[in-house]
Amino acid sequence: MEKQLQEARSKIIDSLAIYQKEASGWVLDEILHLDLNMAKYTPLKAEKYNKPPIVYRGEDAVDKFLECLETEQQYIEEKLSFIEPMRIENEEEQMFENAINCHICGFEMGADRVRDYCHLTGKYRAAAHNECNLNYSFTGRIPVILHNLRGNDSHLIMQGLGKLKNKEINCIPNNIDSLQFMNASLERLAFNLSKSDADMFPILQRYVESEKVPLLLRKGVYPYDYMDSVEKFDKETLPPQECFYSVLNDEHIADADYNHPTRVFEAFSCQSLGDYHDLYLKSDVLLLADVFENFRNVCLKAYNLNPCHFYTIPALAWQACLKMTEVELELLTDPDVYLFIKEGLRGGISMISNRFSKANNPYVPDYDPDQDSSYVMYLDANNLYGWAMSQPLPTAEFDWLNEEEISNLDITQISDDSKEG
Repeated sequence: MEKQLQEARSKIIDSLAIYQKEASGWVLDEILHLDLNMAKYTPLKAEKYNKPPIVYRGEDAVDKFLECLETEQQYIEEKLSFIEPMRIENEEEQMFENAINCHICGFEMGADRVRDYCHLTGKYRAAAHNECNLNYSFTGRIPVILHNLRGNDSHLIMQGLGKLKNKEINCIPNNIDSLQFMNASLERLAFNLSKSDADMFPILQRYVESEKVPLLLRKGVYPYDYMDSVEKFDKETLPPQECFYSVLNDEHIADADYNHPTRVFEAFSCQSLGDYHDLYLKSDVLLLADVFENFRNVCLKAYNLNPCHFYTIPALAWQACLKMTEVELELLTDPDVYLFIKEGLRGGISMISNRFSKANNPYVPDYDPDQDSSYVMYLDANNLYGWAMSQPLPTAEFDWLNEEEISNLDITQISDDSKEG
């Protein structure tokens, strides 16, 4: 496979037929997006530390990407190593003295209270337990967020990592696939966010003139199959509409979809297809940054949990459940108890199969007065999953019943919300 990649280095996309013939393990209908382009953006809460996005075009794009990540890591660690002195106003000092609960864990404080503040800006946050404050620090982990990482970019990045020499590679991943949190295309995510408010894209607006922002509030249109050589980056105009045909989807783009890249090409004064390509890549990354930052802010506001510390939405949801309910689950150490509970779990494919039912309804034309009247009632229930998940569940004090207790057990006498069950 490496030999094939080297031979195809000059192309952006190679057809499926070649790789089927060579028994490639790829399963996409149209493969190979070689390491030809990359873009990155690092959003930091303190705006003065944010730097413009980097867009790079070249056959060593993955190597350049990893190089930029290393430079970014050094920059972030250097900034965080300097501790800015705390700045606290008289009003904030009074709030500290009157505070009852720790702003980190939410529990009541005693004499161990301290002033928690941001070491990067010096801004006072709130009162906190001393232990909470010590644990509320930079872990050294810098997550990198990529959309659909598992399906595409990870293959190229792994190839690039294989070239690193004298570098420690940790088996604990720092990269996050945003698709595992927001299971939709970037186009759909950006569209949904733009429907609520165009001002939800502060990062994009920082680097794009305000009158041009609406043109980028959707996923761009790109002639993937047409781009089969790097020489096409030098073309001074967009290719005709038929060149936007997608082999993967087996369809042409609509007139409206073709009008969009035409307007973008003109509005941003693109001098070549390469300029349009770079803008397409840059806008994609900035849109993803805005979409994920919005999602992160929602999670922080609702649960005070940062999704950057998780790898998937189920992991985040599980921790949110434990945090918001304040449930302490008993650790099962008896394998028989564990297996007993596991056997009681229900899941998998769910369906409702309907039998044929004919009503003899006196209010319809084919009513038969010689037969008993009957009716078909349509019932609908909302939020079945939400209802089920809000029902009481066992959390601790699991114990086996003896024979006598089992014989005297009448589960019909146990209420659904009983503290014991």
